[in-house]
Amino acid sequence: MSDTKSAGQQLADAIKALETAAAQVEALKQQTREEDLATVKRLITTHGFTPTDLRGILKAKTASRAPRKSTSRRKTK
Repeated sequence: MSDTKSAGQQLADAIKALETAAAQVEALKQQTREEDLATVKRLITTHGFTPTDLRGILKAKTASRAPRKSTSRRKTK
């Protein structure tokens, strides 16, 4: 019985494995991001793309504005 783990120990091991996997995923995301960015830069240079060419693809996220309040109209007498 000493070689079987309690449910609490199994949970702790699973949480530790999850944290390790999450850290590995983040590291791989960062590595592939850098490689992909280098690929994009190379393609932009090769084909001579300009910001105008890429405008529709690279939409900048802007802060949403509050809805504009309508101005009150004067009442005519």
